[in-house]
Order: sequence, then C-alpha cells, then structure tokens
Amino acid sequence: MENSNLLDTKTVSSNEVLGNGKKYIVPIYQRDYSWKEDTWEDLWSDILLVSSSEIVHDMGAIVLQSKGNDTYAIIDGQQRLTTITIIALAFIQKIKHLSEEGIEREANEERVRLLNTKFVGDKDPSSLTYFSKLTLNENNDAFFQRNILLLKRPDSIVFKKLKDSNKLLLKAYDFFYNKIEQYFLGEKRGEQIAKFLNVIVAKRLMFIQIIVENELRAYTVFETLNSRGVGLTVTDLLKNYLFSLASNIDLPRIRPQWDRIVDTIGLDNFPIFLRHYWISRSKLVRQEYLYKSIRAKIQNADDLFYLLDELEKNAVLYVALNNSSDELWRGNKEVKKHIVELEIFQVKQCLPLLLIAYEKLHDLFDKVLRIITVISFRTTIIGGYHSGRLEEVYNRASIKIANGEIINPQQLAEEIKELYLSDTDFKNDFSTISLNTRRNKKLIRYILFELENQISGGTLYDFEENSATIEHILPENAATEWEQHFSKNVIENYVFRIGNYTLLEANKNRNIGNESYADKVKVFKTSSFALTNQIDYPEWNANSIDKRQSDLAKVATSVWRTPYI
Repeated sequence: MENSNLLDTKTVSSNEVLGNGKKYIVPIYQRDYSWKEDTWEDLWSDILLVSSSEIVHDMGAIVLQSKGNDTYAIIDGQQRLTTITIIALAFIQKIKHLSEEGIEREANEERVRLLNTKFVGDKDPSSLTYFSKLTLNENNDAFFQRNILLLKRPDSIVFKKLKDSNKLLLKAYDFFYNKIEQYFLGEKRGEQIAKFLNVIVAKRLMFIQIIVENELRAYTVFETLNSRGVGLTVTDLLKNYLFSLASNIDLPRIRPQWDRIVDTIGLDNFPIFLRHYWISRSKLVRQEYLYKSIRAKIQNADDLFYLLDELEKNAVLYVALNNSSDELWRGNKEVKKHIVELEIFQVKQCLPLLLIAYEKLHDLFDKVLRIITVISFRTTIIGGYHSGRLEEVYNRASIKIANGEIINPQQLAEEIKELYLSDTDFKNDFSTISLNTRRNKKLIRYILFELENQISGGTLYDFEENSATIEHILPENAATEWEQHFSKNVIENYVFRIGNYTLLEANKNRNIGNESYADKVKVFKTSSFALTNQIDYPEWNANSIDKRQSDLAKVATSVWRTPYI
C-alpha cells in the first residue's frame, strides 16, 4: 500500500487469510480468548449450512494493522481467527488419526503436512525455522503454541490450574473435534475430510478484511465499526484506545492495572461499571456513546494514568455497593442494612451517585444511603417511577457533588426531592399494591419486618436472621369454606395483597395450614409479633384486607421517610 492509501479493504475467504504465508499477532493488550460453546455451536451450524448449498457465510470484518514483512497485528477479529485455526487443527487431527490407523498412511500423512503448512504454520525458507501463523496475547500464546498447535494435552491437575481462557481454547478444540467425528462417522477417506476443510471452511467463510498502516487509522476504523454495530464492545474500544496513548515503557505498568480492574468487576459487568463511573462525574451519556465521550476527555498519557487509578479505586467500591457482605461494610451495621435494601430493591440508577458520594461525603455516607433507599422504596417499589428520569435527576446531583456544590445530605435531598413520592401518593399506592410471594419473597419479608419493628416499638428484628415465615391469612390454596367470604376472582385479586400477609413463627405456621380464619386468629393471638397478634377483625374478607392494608400504609409512611424532605 502507498502512504496515500492508508486503508485497504476487500472481501477475502478464510483460505486467503490463513493460507497465504502471512503471520498474525494478537497485541499483548488485547483481551484473552473468550468464545464459548453457544458461539462455537452457532459457527458450526453456519459451516454445515454452507456445506449443503453453494452459499457463503459472512464472518464479519477483521481489522489488521500492517507491521511489515507480511506480519499483521489483529486489531479486531482475534476470536474468529483463533477459532478458525482451531477448527483446521481438529480436521487435521482427524486425518492424522486415519493415518495412525494405517488407512492410506502415506497419502494422509502428506495431507496432514500440507494442511498444517496452509493453516497452522510453516518453515521460513531462509532460516528453515518453524513459525506459527497465529500468535496470541501473553496470557494465551504459550498454551496455544505448545498444547493446542502441538496437541499436547495437559493432565487433569495442570488443567485445573489453567487460566479460564486457556481452558476455553482446549474446550474449543474438543468441541470441534467431536463435531467432526460425528459428521464423518464411518468415513475412512482422508480425501473427503481434507476437501471439507479446503473447500467449505477455507473458501466459503468470508471476511471483510481491512488493513491499515498506522494505529491512528486502526482506532478510527474501530470507532466506525462500533458505530455500525459490528460487535465491538466498549471494553475493546476503550482498551485499545487507552493503550495507544501509552508508550512502550508505560505498557508493562498499565497492562496489569487494567487487568486488575476488569478482574475486579468482571468482563461482562465492566461496560456498565465504566458508564456508572463516568456519569458519576460527567453529564449523562447513553451506553452507545460512552466511548466517544471518554475519548473526548482522555487525550494523553497523564489523563490515562489518572483514569486508570480512578477506575481501580472505584472498582472496589462498585463491587461493594452491589454486595452487602463485602468486607468494606464490616463493622458498619447501618450502611450494610442500606446496601441490603438496595440489593432487595434491585435498583441501579443510584449507583453513580453513591460512587461519588462515598468519595466526597464519606463521613455522611450512611445518611446519603438512607435518603436513596427511602426514595428507591417509595419511588421504584411502590410508585413504579420511570427509570430514565431517575438517572437524569441522580446524574444532576452527582455532578454537583463532584463539583463541591452539594456538601451535605440536606442539600442532596433538596436536589433530588422531585423523586420523593409524597405521603399522599405513597399511602394510596401502598394501600393497593400486590406482591407475589413466588417472585418477591425476600422483599415481602423485608417489608413485613420493617412494619413490625415500627408497630412493636421494642425488639428490632433482622428479617435476614429471623426464622419467621410469611403467613397468607387468606391461603394461596383456599379451601371451599373460604368461598363464603371470597369469590374465586376476588381470591385471585387479594391473596397476594400486602394486607393479607403477616409474620408467624415457623412452627405455628405449619400447624395452622389452611385452617379457617377463626382458627387462625386464635394462633395469631399467641404470636410474639405485634403485626400478627393485633389482627382482630370479626371476619376475613376483601373489606378486611383493604382496611388492614390501608392501616399498614399509614405505618409505612412513617417507616420509609427522610427528615430532609
């Protein structure tokens, strides 16, 4: 390519990519091999599909950066090229086994040699040294070269200690070898097996090959592909861009730091964490525009080092905010209680605000959490508020905390008070809410115990530790005698109402089963829970449940409130 033509794009087959004497290197900063069985299964199905017709299969775009001497860095496409190489190896091994069985020994040995040369590796004609066509990253390459390309299986003890990505490489080989075995069951002709690899795999799997000469153009192509939805993740994009800002001297430092961050969060959760961290300090941006937003602000090595240090620090906190058992909360019972509540409520829109609040309002963090958990319960659990608006309001507050405009819980509450469901609306919504115990058991236990603690005014029960059970006063499977108080459609509407639930000691709950209301009340009177022993309705019907739930709604208003609003 001439310097005036920095982008070379064409459609090529697997044969043209691997069977051409070129070498491919996965940059050291690229992620490990990560394809799993569902992806392998999809690819094998596509191969079988093209084998039964004259069609070709589009494998998508691969982005290569020319390094000279027929060597290319794989900017995007390493998962596909690695998997195609593994498939070729599985075909070659199948033919090799025929040779070892004495079937067309010389012909099959020649096929193995030629196919290895074409797809796996070859000798340099000048130095006569063997080279592999594909070199993986530092975590995978040693295992790939020795155990995959040379087919030397590790023993079971060694296998258990392998990195997950290296286990996947071996599992991928086993998967495709087994598929080939099944497909060619009873086939003794090496010619047919070699033909399948040479024609179907090599010529009908097509790539859009994009070759660039410099890193700047490589990352520009990355952005373009990502904006068109060609399967590049924000993690891939950001990693490649950030590492392009670092010098070769800095790479050994930042590479393990990046790995620590991703390992702490988990690869699948990293893009969500990254966005939550970013919008805890910057204006709200959707996931698909996150990479461009970060790139606009992180433009040199100093920016890079600061970002990585911040991500590493916040990764630990982010994991803790999603795990009430995290060591970070040890000894802080109040904070841990609120983290438990966030887990139960399954709310995530507040996480960016909590990240920045922990840093800037650390000594007041328990009070910040109380505000957020109350709003989350009122707004999300009871009020069903729109999540998009939550993000907008929390983002506005997060930026003000980051900028020092909000320095205490009172100011935070004032900033986000529009999210706080009024007492009137809260009571009305609470009075009619239904929660199915099959899907919301933990949430219901939490609500009942919070109500109990408020009503009793004495012992503070921990809903996670206490063994009490949820009692359906109107049973889920009501006997016919209940039908004099509830028609069938009324039962369906009322059995999961909060007003129909109470707490009962496990042994007493077992004893009363589906007894009549009159029999149940006698047992309720012996319960240690005020929520239960105060039940004293003449009969249990729809009006009783409505009345009790309305009364509980008034109690709930005093439980889930904040003094700042």
